[in-house]
Amino acid sequence: MRISPRPAIGLALLAAAATMLAACAAAPPAARARPRTRIIRISPVTAAGTAAAGFRTTSRASRAQCEPGSEAIGQAYRCAAGNALYDPCWPEKAAAPAVLCLADPWSRTDAELTVSAGLAAVPAAAAPPGEPWGLQLAGGQRCVLLQGAHSEFRGRVLDYSCGPALYLLRGLNRTGPAWTARSVVDKSGHMLAGPEAEIAVAWYGRPVRFR
Repeated sequence: MRISPRPAIGLALLAAAATMLAACAAAPPAARARPRTRIIRISPVTAAGTAAAGFRTTSRASRAQCEPGSEAIGQAYRCAAGNALYDPCWPEKAAAPAVLCLADPWSRTDAELTVSAGLAAVPAAAAPPGEPWGLQLAGGQRCVLLQGAHSEFRGRVLDYSCGPALYLLRGLNRTGPAWTARSVVDKSGHMLAGPEAEIAVAWYGRPVRFR
């Protein structure tokens, strides 16, 4: 003969289930996982020195002077043509010595410079690449590594410019899947500490390999 559960036991089970459901509903959602920083390595030339697909030459200059050692990426060239500086530049295999230069790491257009003298070899790097040439933040802002003299904020170097009012301090935090950096905000000429910036993309220039 089947015996039905006593009413008191059934009510207790219902109450326990209701408590568990309420606890689940009140529990905070899981913390959002930060996506991993994507690394892109860029060069307007192939390993053989020919123009790489996906780039378009939009300007040309002649009688350029180039020196090995790029401030932007290290193993490339820094060139001058007329009153303009070009950095970084990669040697192109052509009838006359020439280089292709990019203004920004995300640019798909380049400048072709004819070099007035032969190109000296770029020394092999003794250490791994340093800071990325460019960054894109999780909010979409793009930042480029500053060249020349650097300003400071509270004893730390401003390393990246993300526009007229946003900068990143030197020393990226690469300990997690998503890199981060401390930011500085320009408020009407007053530099203030900004929030931690999450880095979505990091661009590195590919070093010169075939010279």
